[in-house]
Amino acid sequence: MTNPGNTLTSVFDDSVVLIGFSIIVVAFVVTLIAILWLSKLYWQLKRDYGGLLPIVDGNKNDIYGLCSAALTVNENTATTHEQLHDLKQQLAQLVEKMNEFQQSELVNVNSPYNVDIRKIRDGASIDELMHQSDLSYDEAALLIRLHGSKKTT
Repeated sequence: MTNPGNTLTSVFDDSVVLIGFSIIVVAFVVTLIAILWLSKLYWQLKRDYGGLLPIVDGNKNDIYGLCSAALTVNENTATTHEQLHDLKQQLAQLVEKMNEFQQSELVNVNSPYNVDIRKIRDGASIDELMHQSDLSYDEAALLIRLHGSKKTT
């Protein structure tokens, strides 16, 4: 006769094995699905990376170009600044010389020759200069030659 305890143990052992095997199969299927899903994601990611790589390289080249242009502009700005500084100094020197010249002109406005030069510019002749300014003929002729109006013939 069969032992009813052995049958129960045998059924119990078979069902544990079946449950264990079922769990292993389910785990294998889930793992297989996860591997397939991850490989799909990997290929999508690889495709996206391949598309983004040229864009990133282009942006990198653009940034290098912009940096180079910025350095050139900076150098040109420095050169222009130096030139502007030099021009300001030259202008200051010219203004100073002009002021000195104007001061000397103010002092010499009433000198006898300046009065004679004004007369010559107003059309005075050699005889008028000789009589009004007490000049010799040669002095009057020289002043008219130097400061008289230039007539083209």
